[in-house]
Amino acid sequence: MKVGLCTVSSKQRSIDEVLELAGVAGYDGVEIWGRDHVGDGSEETCRRITGTANEHGLEIASYGSYLRCGSDEFDDGLEHELGVADRLDAGTIRVWAGNRSYGEHDDDHWDRTLADLERLTERAAEHDLEVTVEKHGNTLTETLEGARNLIETIDDDRCGLNYQPGFSIPAAELEREAEALAPLSNQLHLQTTRERTGRERAPLSEAYYDLAAVLEPFLERGFDGYANVEFVSEERPYREAIQADLAYVRSLLE
Repeated sequence: MKVGLCTVSSKQRSIDEVLELAGVAGYDGVEIWGRDHVGDGSEETCRRITGTANEHGLEIASYGSYLRCGSDEFDDGLEHELGVADRLDAGTIRVWAGNRSYGEHDDDHWDRTLADLERLTERAAEHDLEVTVEKHGNTLTETLEGARNLIETIDDDRCGLNYQPGFSIPAAELEREAEALAPLSNQLHLQTTRERTGRERAPLSEAYYDLAAVLEPFLERGFDGYANVEFVSEERPYREAIQADLAYVRSLLE
Protein backbone atom coordinates (compact mmCIF):
# COMPACT_ATOMS: atom_id res chain seq x y z
CA MET A 1 0.00 0.00 0.00
CA LYS A 2 1.29 3.44 -0.96
CA VAL A 3 0.47 6.61 0.94
CA GLY A 4 -0.57 9.74 -0.93
CA LEU A 5 -1.72 13.24 -0.11
CA CYS A 6 -4.79 14.89 -1.61
CA THR A 7 -3.85 18.40 -2.64
CA VAL A 8 -7.37 19.51 -1.67
CA SER A 9 -6.05 19.26 1.90
CA SER A 10 -4.71 22.78 1.40
CA LYS A 11 -7.01 24.71 -0.91
CA GLN A 12 -5.44 28.07 -0.10
CA ARG A 13 -1.94 27.02 -1.19
CA SER A 14 -0.75 26.83 -4.76
CA ILE A 15 -0.40 23.39 -6.29
CA ASP A 16 3.36 23.92 -6.54
CA GLU A 17 3.65 24.58 -2.80
CA VAL A 18 1.53 21.58 -1.84
CA LEU A 19 3.57 19.31 -4.10
CA GLU A 20 6.81 20.58 -2.57
CA LEU A 21 5.54 20.00 0.96
CA ALA A 22 4.26 16.53 0.07
CA GLY A 23 7.63 15.63 -1.41
CA VAL A 24 9.56 16.92 1.59
CA ALA A 25 7.27 14.99 3.93
CA GLY A 26 7.97 11.79 2.01
CA TYR A 27 4.62 10.91 0.46
CA ASP A 28 4.64 8.41 -2.40
CA GLY A 29 2.20 10.37 -4.52
CA VAL A 30 -0.70 12.80 -4.68
CA GLU A 31 -4.30 13.11 -5.73
CA ILE A 32 -4.66 16.37 -7.65
CA TRP A 33 -7.64 18.53 -6.64
CA GLY A 34 -9.86 18.88 -9.69
CA ARG A 35 -10.80 22.49 -9.16
CA ASP A 36 -8.46 25.40 -8.43
CA HIS A 37 -5.30 23.28 -8.51
CA VAL A 38 -5.71 22.38 -12.19
CA GLY A 39 -7.05 25.73 -13.39
CA ASP A 40 -8.11 25.36 -17.01
CA GLY A 41 -6.60 21.88 -17.26
CA SER A 42 -4.61 22.91 -20.32
CA GLU A 43 -1.64 21.00 -21.68
CA GLU A 44 0.71 23.68 -20.37
CA THR A 45 -0.80 23.68 -16.88
CA CYS A 46 -0.81 19.90 -16.59
CA ARG A 47 2.73 19.60 -17.92
CA ARG A 48 3.92 22.04 -15.27
CA ILE A 49 2.12 20.08 -12.52
CA THR A 50 3.55 16.73 -13.61
CA GLY A 51 7.01 18.26 -13.89
CA THR A 52 6.81 19.65 -10.38
CA ALA A 53 5.49 16.33 -9.03
CA ASN A 54 8.36 14.45 -10.70
CA GLU A 55 10.85 16.94 -9.33
CA HIS A 56 9.68 16.13 -5.81
CA GLY A 57 9.58 12.36 -6.34
CA LEU A 58 5.79 12.10 -6.42
CA GLU A 59 3.55 9.92 -8.54
CA ILE A 60 0.23 11.41 -9.58
CA ALA A 61 -1.89 8.60 -8.27
CA SER A 62 -5.26 10.12 -9.00
CA TYR A 63 -7.03 13.08 -10.52
CA GLY A 64 -9.80 14.13 -8.13
CA SER A 65 -12.46 15.15 -10.62
CA TYR A 66 -15.99 16.15 -9.70
CA LEU A 67 -17.49 14.27 -12.60
CA ARG A 68 -20.84 12.97 -11.37
CA CYS A 69 -22.32 9.96 -13.15
CA GLY A 70 -26.09 10.13 -13.44
CA SER A 71 -26.19 13.95 -13.54
CA ASP A 72 -27.28 16.31 -16.31
CA GLU A 73 -23.73 17.71 -16.41
CA PHE A 74 -22.01 14.37 -16.97
CA ASP A 75 -21.94 14.43 -20.77
CA ASP A 76 -20.63 17.98 -20.91
CA GLY A 77 -17.76 17.25 -18.55
CA LEU A 78 -16.76 13.75 -19.60
CA GLU A 79 -14.20 14.43 -22.32
CA HIS A 80 -12.71 17.46 -20.59
CA GLU A 81 -12.12 15.62 -17.32
CA LEU A 82 -10.68 12.56 -19.04
CA GLY A 83 -8.40 14.88 -20.98
CA VAL A 84 -7.14 16.54 -17.80
CA ALA A 85 -6.47 13.17 -16.14
CA ASP A 86 -4.64 12.02 -19.25
CA ARG A 87 -2.52 15.18 -19.47
CA LEU A 88 -1.61 14.79 -15.80
CA ASP A 89 -0.51 11.22 -16.51
CA ALA A 90 -2.65 10.14 -13.55
CA GLY A 91 -3.20 6.49 -12.79
CA THR A 92 -6.83 6.94 -11.76
CA ILE A 93 -9.70 9.36 -12.19
CA ARG A 94 -11.99 9.79 -9.18
CA VAL A 95 -15.71 10.30 -9.84
CA TRP A 96 -19.03 10.39 -7.99
CA ALA A 97 -22.07 8.11 -8.34
CA GLY A 98 -25.29 10.06 -8.67
CA ASN A 99 -26.75 12.66 -6.35
CA ARG A 100 -29.15 10.60 -4.25
CA SER A 101 -28.54 8.36 -1.28
CA TYR A 102 -28.89 4.64 -1.87
CA GLY A 103 -32.39 3.62 -0.85
CA GLU A 104 -33.75 7.04 -1.72
CA HIS A 105 -33.10 6.63 -5.44
CA ASP A 106 -35.45 5.41 -8.14
CA ASP A 107 -34.73 2.88 -10.86
CA ASP A 108 -34.18 5.56 -13.47
CA HIS A 109 -31.45 7.25 -11.43
CA TRP A 110 -29.76 3.92 -10.75
CA ASP A 111 -29.85 2.89 -14.41
CA ARG A 112 -28.62 6.26 -15.63
CA THR A 113 -25.74 6.31 -13.15
CA LEU A 114 -24.70 2.79 -14.10
CA ALA A 115 -24.82 3.59 -17.82
CA ASP A 116 -22.67 6.69 -17.32
CA LEU A 117 -20.19 4.81 -15.17
CA GLU A 118 -19.91 1.97 -17.67
CA ARG A 119 -19.32 4.44 -20.52
CA LEU A 120 -16.78 6.34 -18.43
CA THR A 121 -14.89 3.16 -17.60
CA GLU A 122 -14.63 2.24 -21.28
CA ARG A 123 -13.47 5.73 -22.28
CA ALA A 124 -11.01 5.92 -19.36
CA ALA A 125 -9.40 2.67 -20.47
CA GLU A 126 -8.58 4.32 -23.79
CA HIS A 127 -6.48 6.78 -21.78
CA ASP A 128 -4.94 3.95 -19.72
CA LEU A 129 -6.87 5.18 -16.68
CA GLU A 130 -8.69 3.31 -13.94
CA VAL A 131 -11.86 4.70 -12.39
CA THR A 132 -12.42 5.06 -8.65
CA VAL A 133 -15.88 5.92 -7.31
CA GLU A 134 -16.01 8.02 -4.16
CA LYS A 135 -17.90 6.51 -1.21
CA HIS A 136 -19.73 9.61 -0.08
CA GLY A 137 -22.95 10.90 1.43
CA ASN A 138 -25.84 11.77 -0.86
CA THR A 139 -24.62 9.36 -3.54
CA LEU A 140 -25.43 5.78 -4.47
CA THR A 141 -22.29 4.61 -2.64
CA GLU A 142 -23.24 6.20 0.70
CA THR A 143 -24.01 2.88 2.37
CA LEU A 144 -22.19 -0.44 2.39
CA GLU A 145 -25.04 -2.02 0.45
CA GLY A 146 -25.11 0.70 -2.18
CA ALA A 147 -21.35 0.75 -2.68
CA ARG A 148 -21.17 -3.02 -2.96
CA ASN A 149 -24.13 -3.27 -5.35
CA LEU A 150 -22.80 -0.54 -7.63
CA ILE A 151 -19.27 -1.89 -7.99
CA GLU A 152 -20.41 -5.50 -8.28
CA THR A 153 -22.96 -4.56 -10.93
CA ILE A 154 -20.31 -2.74 -12.97
CA ASP A 155 -18.14 -5.87 -12.60
CA ASP A 156 -15.08 -4.42 -14.31
CA ASP A 157 -11.56 -4.63 -12.90
CA ARG A 158 -10.90 -1.13 -14.23
CA CYS A 159 -13.53 0.39 -11.91
CA GLY A 160 -13.32 0.23 -8.13
CA LEU A 161 -14.43 2.02 -5.00
CA ASN A 162 -12.65 4.94 -3.35
CA TYR A 163 -13.36 3.79 0.19
CA GLN A 164 -13.33 6.30 3.04
CA PRO A 165 -14.53 5.96 6.64
CA GLY A 166 -17.55 8.24 7.14
CA PHE A 167 -17.78 10.37 10.27
CA SER A 168 -21.38 9.44 11.09
CA ILE A 169 -20.71 5.70 11.20
CA PRO A 170 -19.98 3.84 14.46
CA ALA A 171 -16.46 2.47 14.77
CA ALA A 172 -17.53 -1.18 14.74
CA GLU A 173 -19.61 -0.61 11.62
CA LEU A 174 -16.62 0.95 9.86
CA GLU A 175 -14.64 -2.21 10.47
CA ARG A 176 -17.48 -4.29 9.00
CA GLU A 177 -17.65 -1.97 6.00
CA ALA A 178 -13.92 -2.18 5.38
CA GLU A 179 -14.02 -5.97 5.51
CA ALA A 180 -16.84 -6.09 2.98
CA LEU A 181 -15.60 -3.37 0.65
CA ALA A 182 -11.84 -3.90 0.61
CA PRO A 183 -12.07 -6.45 -2.24
CA LEU A 184 -13.97 -3.88 -4.34
CA SER A 185 -11.72 -0.87 -3.66
CA ASN A 186 -8.81 0.53 -5.62
CA GLN A 187 -8.24 3.74 -3.61
CA LEU A 188 -8.75 4.99 -0.05
CA HIS A 189 -9.28 8.41 1.47
CA LEU A 190 -8.22 8.98 5.07
CA GLN A 191 -9.39 11.75 7.38
CA THR A 192 -11.02 11.73 10.79
CA THR A 193 -12.55 13.42 13.79
CA ARG A 194 -12.07 12.62 17.48
CA GLU A 195 -15.75 11.88 18.02
CA ARG A 196 -18.33 10.29 15.76
CA THR A 197 -20.37 12.99 13.98
CA GLY A 198 -17.71 15.52 14.98
CA ARG A 199 -16.91 18.39 12.64
CA GLU A 200 -13.34 19.34 13.53
CA ARG A 201 -10.77 17.18 11.78
CA ALA A 202 -8.20 15.50 13.99
CA PRO A 203 -4.84 13.77 13.50
CA LEU A 204 -5.30 10.22 12.21
CA SER A 205 -3.59 8.95 15.36
CA GLU A 206 -6.53 10.34 17.39
CA ALA A 207 -9.37 8.93 15.27
CA TYR A 208 -12.53 7.85 17.06
CA TYR A 209 -12.26 4.57 15.16
CA ASP A 210 -9.41 2.05 14.97
CA LEU A 211 -7.63 2.94 11.74
CA ALA A 212 -5.41 -0.13 11.99
CA ALA A 213 -8.52 -2.35 12.06
CA VAL A 214 -9.99 -0.50 9.05
CA LEU A 215 -6.78 -0.96 7.05
CA GLU A 216 -6.30 -4.60 8.05
CA PRO A 217 -8.60 -6.19 5.44
CA PHE A 218 -6.92 -4.14 2.72
CA LEU A 219 -3.48 -5.29 3.83
CA GLU A 220 -4.60 -8.91 4.16
CA ARG A 221 -5.68 -8.85 0.51
CA GLY A 222 -2.43 -7.34 -0.66
CA PHE A 223 -4.00 -4.01 -1.60
CA ASP A 224 -1.43 -2.19 -3.75
CA GLY A 225 -3.31 1.05 -4.40
CA TYR A 226 -3.07 4.37 -2.63
CA ALA A 227 -4.32 5.38 0.79
CA ASN A 228 -4.60 9.15 0.33
CA VAL A 229 -4.67 11.52 3.29
CA GLU A 230 -7.54 13.77 2.26
CA PHE A 231 -7.77 16.43 4.97
CA VAL A 232 -5.68 17.13 8.06
CA SER A 233 -6.11 18.79 11.43
CA GLU A 234 -5.85 22.58 11.52
CA GLU A 235 -4.60 22.47 15.10
CA ARG A 236 -0.97 22.49 13.98
CA PRO A 237 0.87 23.97 10.99
CA TYR A 238 0.04 22.23 7.71
CA ARG A 239 3.60 20.97 7.20
CA GLU A 240 3.57 19.29 10.62
CA ALA A 241 0.05 17.92 10.17
CA ILE A 242 0.78 16.14 6.89
CA GLN A 243 4.06 14.77 8.26
CA ALA A 244 2.34 13.43 11.38
CA ASP A 245 -0.44 11.71 9.45
CA LEU A 246 2.03 10.15 7.03
CA ALA A 247 4.20 8.87 9.87
CA TYR A 248 1.18 7.37 11.63
CA VAL A 249 -0.15 5.60 8.54
CA ARG A 250 3.31 4.25 7.72
CA SER A 251 3.60 2.92 11.29
CA LEU A 252 0.44 0.88 10.71
CA LEU A 253 1.81 -0.60 7.50
CA GLU A 254 5.04 -1.93 9.03
